[in-house]
Amino acid sequence: MNSFVNIAHATTNSKATFASIVDPIMSNIVSPLIMLMFAVAMVVFVWGVAQMFIHGDDASARQTGQNHMIAGIVGIVIMVSAWGIIYLISNTISSH
Repeated sequence: MNSFVNIAHATTNSKATFASIVDPIMSNIVSPLIMLMFAVAMVVFVWGVAQMFIHGDDASARQTGQNHMIAGIVGIVIMVSAWGIIYLISNTISSH
């Protein structure tokens, strides 16, 4: 009976240790990196919009602007999805 209590206590400590290792990495490295990539995607999108307005009479420049806008939107969607997945995993780890 005593060994069962020790095993249960050991698994509780290992989960707490795993969460205490993962949480600082997520908050100090991964989250700022995702925010940086989100900002880059926003800049690409805004650059595409600017190209559309500045070079409105040139069809190839408009196409380039549209491509930048699409790439920016795809990047934003990917970063928001990554942030959601990381948030889900982080909450799952810290709740158990």
